[in-house]
Amino acid sequence: AASDVYKRQVPMLCQRCVAGNRVSEKNLERWRRIIVEAAEQSGRGRLPTLEPALPFEEACRSATGFSLLAWEGEKTLGFRDALRGEIHRQRIISEKNPLSVNLFIGPEGGFSPGEVEFAQGCGIVPVTLGRRVLRAETAGLVAASAIFYECGDLDPLPSQ
Repeated sequence: AASDVYKRQVPMLCQRCVAGNRVSEKNLERWRRIIVEAAEQSGRGRLPTLEPALPFEEACRSATGFSLLAWEGEKTLGFRDALRGEIHRQRIISEKNPLSVNLFIGPEGGFSPGEVEFAQGCGIVPVTLGRRVLRAETAGLVAASAIFYECGDLDPLPSQ
């Protein structure tokens, strides 16, 4: 299964967000510039879209399909095991469809227990990213890299 990481970026407003209950236009403009620069640097033809910020609960309700929530409080289900299980399930269904993952990364300070419980009620699976507690901007990069790796996106291109 191929992956389609970073198709959309959706900022979430969580209980522990430093930004409070809104994201400024200045932040959105900065993030748009980062998206363009990263796409140019990596030779990506299509830019991921930056969606308007959503309250956490709305983001959870709008997530469809396979969804993982990186949470330092999860002690049993690892990111790799959850991802490999879904990759296996997807291969059984269809080799032609790329793996699609909704990845929820919390703010500094993590998700609150209430947010985790709400997400689980929406079918989102909490997973651990391992022994280390990562900064919010690092956790997304680590998780995306793991998805690339597990899907074979870091393998050499096939000879033509």
